[in-house]
Amino acid sequence: MYKQISLFSILLILSIFASSNLSAGPVREFLSSDGKSKMNQEEEEGPKTSAPKREIPRSEETSSPSPKIEAKVKKEKEESVASAEPSSRKSKRIERRKKGKTKVSKKEKQEIKEKEKETASKKYENSLPGVSGLPPKTQYDTNNQNANAELGHGKGIPVLCYHHLVGNQDPMGGYNLDPSLLEEQFKYLKSLGYQTISLDQFYQYQQGKAGSDFPARPVLLTFDDGSLTHRDVLVPLLKKYGMRASVFIYPTVISNPRFKFYLSWAQLKEALDSGVLDIGSHTVYHPKLPAMSRAEIRSQLKDSKATLEAKTGRKIQDLAYPFGLFDVRVIEEAKAAGYRMAFTVNPGKNVPGTYAYTVHRSLVTWGMSQSRFNSILSASPPAKIKLGVLDGSWVKPGDSFPVIVEGLDPKSVAIKISGKEGILQRKSDTEYIIRIPEFKKTTYPAMTVIGKTTSGKRSETQFLFVNRKEFKKDPD
Repeated sequence: MYKQISLFSILLILSIFASSNLSAGPVREFLSSDGKSKMNQEEEEGPKTSAPKREIPRSEETSSPSPKIEAKVKKEKEESVASAEPSSRKSKRIERRKKGKTKVSKKEKQEIKEKEKETASKKYENSLPGVSGLPPKTQYDTNNQNANAELGHGKGIPVLCYHHLVGNQDPMGGYNLDPSLLEEQFKYLKSLGYQTISLDQFYQYQQGKAGSDFPARPVLLTFDDGSLTHRDVLVPLLKKYGMRASVFIYPTVISNPRFKFYLSWAQLKEALDSGVLDIGSHTVYHPKLPAMSRAEIRSQLKDSKATLEAKTGRKIQDLAYPFGLFDVRVIEEAKAAGYRMAFTVNPGKNVPGTYAYTVHRSLVTWGMSQSRFNSILSASPPAKIKLGVLDGSWVKPGDSFPVIVEGLDPKSVAIKISGKEGILQRKSDTEYIIRIPEFKKTTYPAMTVIGKTTSGKRSETQFLFVNRKEFKKDPD
């Protein structure tokens, strides 16, 4: 009996001792809200270098923890006990991620912006220089009398070339215009006294047969490709401002389910029935014509004309070269296919006698400033420009030919070929010898003649060549 009591006493003492130790250890700490003892903190955390120190947000920098923070700590401890070591490591990883996000949020924003710029430059790989950085909306000052007075209108017709009219902040390589900017340009044209003309009126003017009722300040508006916005945005604006325009269509994009942002045949007919649009051809599927064989060129021009006439019931007499590209063969095939005029994207004003198959046309691009728009309208063509080779000729570096320029101040004349010096010799005040410079991967070099008229008006006229060196063999 005594032995049993003694054994019971010993067990009771041991139990009390063990209970005391446990109550001072981790179990009590995790089940209470009093926080850890210093000793247990050190034992659990180990050496200070083995675990990262948590960066405390300023909102938690208090002399004593708030009930909310205590509850959070308690919950984290309970979860640690339940999930043991693996869960503890996971919690620390999450905490480190939170810490990283807090510390580098501004840096991340900057990196995102830089990546967006990089992506934009890649996305708009065909963009025109300086276009992507321009604002989509630009206000034009219609009351700026000084700007209006400086414009040298009176000679020649500007032809403006537009594409999409989507208000989605996307330059689309420069070939998109915010609808509000188009309206600004319409209002500006009206304030300057411009009146829009039809393709028929333009052709009559080119032939020197403009009637007595021909506008004093004419402008031809053209829109390429067949965007759905030509019906939804363009037509309402033309009606609002009493204007008209011309659309150049390539059939393979119309009613094509792959191109949801383009017109269907029914929508195109609806736009044409509005009475404010003319129509012309833009080939069958918008290729680079000079790179094709003559047979392929012929098919592009004839088939497009036939399809458009059959689908719209309108006579197709005029052509816009895709990308503004052409050569001598393309011009010959355009004539043979029955086109009366063909439009480039070579800037310059058009006067009576301008060659009907290389009509000058200026691109209107994303966010175009008022001053640049002015320069298109006011550029005055020289009295005469004559090239010693045909516009659209195939050339190679080192080739030379004469150019005659009359009606410009000789001191102001500069002739550049894709940005490089083109004048080899100035034989007189009007005659120049031009030399084709060396290029790095320039397939279609443009020659620009710039200067000032004797009255001080700015002049700019452009022509196009094909660099034979970029082709392994001629298409034909």
